[in-house]
Amino acid sequence: MLELSLKGALSGEARLFLAMGLLGGYTTFSTFSWETLTLVQGGEWLRALGYVLGSVLLGFAGVVAGYWLGERLGG
Repeated sequence: MLELSLKGALSGEARLFLAMGLLGGYTTFSTFSWETLTLVQGGEWLRALGYVLGSVLLGFAGVVAGYWLGERLGG
């Protein structure tokens, strides 16, 4: 992304969109990882496992639901 930006291949809007997406995704994953580590360090292994599995499974369910809805509405 940096190379494309330096070469002028990306518009200002594209740079902003990509940077926000990358930084947003990074901070979200960092928070998820930190919260899991905090639970593990506190000896709450079962809760940490539930948090990880619940987050991943609910996220996947959201993707499946969104895909299904998109197929139904946009076909």
